[in-house]
Amino acid sequence: MGKIAVVTDSTADLPSRLIEEYNINVIPLKVRLDGKEYEDGIDISREEFLDKLEESNQVPTTSQPPIGKFLDLYKALAKEYDQILSLHFSEKLSGTIKTAHLAANMLEDIDIKVIDSETVTVPLGVMVVEIAKAVKAGKQMNELINLIAELKESIKIYFTIDDLTYLERGGRIGKATAFIGNLFNVKPMLTIEAGEITPYKKLRGEKRLYKEFMGLAEKELEGNTGHKLVIIYGKYLDKANQLKEILTQNFEWEEIDMLQFGSVVGAHVGPTPFGMIVYK
Repeated sequence: MGKIAVVTDSTADLPSRLIEEYNINVIPLKVRLDGKEYEDGIDISREEFLDKLEESNQVPTTSQPPIGKFLDLYKALAKEYDQILSLHFSEKLSGTIKTAHLAANMLEDIDIKVIDSETVTVPLGVMVVEIAKAVKAGKQMNELINLIAELKESIKIYFTIDDLTYLERGGRIGKATAFIGNLFNVKPMLTIEAGEITPYKKLRGEKRLYKEFMGLAEKELEGNTGHKLVIIYGKYLDKANQLKEILTQNFEWEEIDMLQFGSVVGAHVGPTPFGMIVYK
């Protein structure tokens, strides 16, 4: 049985507690704001970035890691591991995974599997953690690849944002730009489908928004047990905590966690998102 290393990128938005607990290797993307460039999660924390983002009138930009980052990490891991599973965010949103493939092809003597998660931000992080748990449990590469396919089907994300400015000016958020326009007191709900952030529904007022979250949770659970809940948020916890309270009072969950959107996704959706991930 070969030792398997798990690699992802910083768009997985994993906190250090999970990275350390499950021995996950993270390659940082870069974010640029107000003329300064930062390595995501290294030069700047997600809290610091979201603070700066809210204060700035500049459009932040993001860029993929240089190929050298992948080459150096893969070579270092090959000294200790027999195989590497490199799981990254959607090719439809970035060229990061193409760079990972290129690096893997340059290292033909190392067994590297590069896989497109077809998602981004915390859903990617959830997927990576479940894979890392499976590695700890002794699962082998073919089993991990099958598990990724199952998780792609299982993981559902729904979230909302208060400010559409970042969507409008960012231009890299897929079909979600369809929400841009006159949305006075309308709460846009977004999801991720086929690797793109996509509009799900427009809801008028917060009461209907929380009711929609409730309905979606009920639909996903369908009377079954064993589902896991992750509450996701940007800079502000108040609405995320309110959503958590509603969903935990009305449904039973096998696991509950709260995870924060990071800098790269924050650059495109702003500091105000909150929502939920449900999976089994």
